Amino acid sequence: MGAHSHTNQDKVRMTIECTPEERVYIKILAAKAHLNLSELVLSYLRKDFPCTPNKETLAAMKELDEGGGMVYKSMDDFWENMGVKPSARS
Repeated sequence: MGAHSHTNQDKVRMTIECTPEERVYIKILAAKAHLNLSELVLSYLRKDFPCTPNKETLAAMKELDEGGGMVYKSMDDFWENMGVKPSARS
């Protein structure tokens, strides 16, 4: 699951104290977003986590700064270059 992917051995359990009504509301929010409770809480918090680019991202940023990389005329041009069929884009 992207940059935040972890194995179960990497995770710890956390308890959040709330009222029964708050718990129901939180579960409803999670269900509406198609997330479990952990994913819901972390989705709100991760946007405030510090972002440290990995080696691959740093290399891509350096390449772009030095005039490299790929430029596309449009999103359709990008998707075509990626080999994504038009029906898969929606």
